[in-house]
Amino acid sequence: MRTNFYQIGLFVLLLTTFGSCTIQPAKKDVPPNFQPFFQEYGVDGCFLLYDLKNDLYQIYNSQRCEEGFLPASTFKILNSLIGLETGVITGEDMVIPWDGETRSVDEWNRDHTLASAIQYSAVPYFQEVARRIGPERMNEYIDDSDFGRMDVSKETIDRFWLWGDSRITPWEQMNFLIHFYTNKLPFTRTNIDLVKKLIILKQTDQWIFRGKTGMTVQNGRNIGWLVGYLEENGHVWLYVCNVESGLENDARFRESRRAIVEKVFKSMGLMEE
Repeated sequence: MRTNFYQIGLFVLLLTTFGSCTIQPAKKDVPPNFQPFFQEYGVDGCFLLYDLKNDLYQIYNSQRCEEGFLPASTFKILNSLIGLETGVITGEDMVIPWDGETRSVDEWNRDHTLASAIQYSAVPYFQEVARRIGPERMNEYIDDSDFGRMDVSKETIDRFWLWGDSRITPWEQMNFLIHFYTNKLPFTRTNIDLVKKLIILKQTDQWIFRGKTGMTVQNGRNIGWLVGYLEENGHVWLYVCNVESGLENDARFRESRRAIVEKVFKSMGLMEE
């Protein structure tokens, strides 16, 4: 793992993907090194943080931020939007019945609505949504949303984000999040606003913390994500956290995704309760 903290203003990917950005010094309340947060949970990884108001990127482990990974359940944000836009999902209360197959996650073994499927990251619900969307429409919306390089076909339609050859980099995740937050994706504002509401993880009178986790196994290693944004005091910070560990570190690995993001924000004096 790289141990340096990077702040990159003049970066080719930013110029080509996000447009020009203003080079500014790091704020004093941003820690110079996120590594201890990853070390605490025994994981490797990277972190992208974007201060939208000040057009300022903070980057930990920049080399990894350019590597491609399976998106896992972070794809549920886009899958929900496509389902809503195509009418496959009629609203947050639309039920897809449990298929009767018992799975390892107890919360998946029941009927789900869109809202509960996002809350419990219910893979079977979104697999059925993907099948109903179909590969042609799925590919069209993925391309229009610039969501990495997904391997979508008739054979892979209900699993391409979990296993196989699909890849998205942390930078591409950030690009997607910016367009999601700023309502520049090819979906109606109503559908975007609904998904924004459904990915709220926690909120107080002072702030709203939104995000979507993801976890899968790639090349014999746990790969995990938490992507989203924090709104507080008229500011918005978009974030992409990517983590990796051996399979033996499963419990701490699952916990690490959200814990690292919250530790980053709290180290900046944010998300106080």
